[in-house]
Amino acid sequence: MRTLVTIIGTFFYTGFFPVAPATFACLVFVLAYGLIPGGHILAHPLVMLATLVVSVPVSSRLEEYRGHDASCIVIDEIVGMQLVLTMAAPTTPGIAVGFLFFRLFDIVKPYPISRSQLLPRGWGVVADDVLAGVYARILLIFVARFYSGLGTFV
Repeated sequence: MRTLVTIIGTFFYTGFFPVAPATFACLVFVLAYGLIPGGHILAHPLVMLATLVVSVPVSSRLEEYRGHDASCIVIDEIVGMQLVLTMAAPTTPGIAVGFLFFRLFDIVKPYPISRSQLLPRGWGVVADDVLAGVYARILLIFVARFYSGLGTFV
C-alpha cells in the first residue's frame, strides 16, 4: 500500500525531482497532455474528479510517511493543472500560459489560497492547488477572449 500511495502522491515519482518538484511534476503533466496522442484524456472531467477524490487521502497518508505537506507530494498540483485544462481546447501556447498562470497562483498564493492550507491533513495540501487552478482557469478564460491563439476555454 505504501508503494502505491507513493507512486500516486508523487505522480510517478516526479515529486522526488531535486529542484522545484511541484513545477517539474506540472511540466511532466502538461507535456503528457500536449504531446502524447490522446493525452487530453488526462484532463477529462471524470479523470479530474477521480484524481481529486484520491488526492486527499493519498496526500494525508503520504504526509504520515514524509511529513507535513512534504515537497514530494505533487498529486495536488496535478489536480490543479487538470482544473486549468479540463473541458478546454487549448493550443500549445494556451497550455503553456495555463501552466504559467497555475504555477504563479500556486507560488504567490493570493487570498484565500494561503488560508486554505490551514485545513487539516490532505485537505490543506489539496485545497490550495484546487483554488490556484480555479484562479488560473478564470484568468485564462479572460485572456483567451482577447487572444484567440490560446484556444478555447469555457
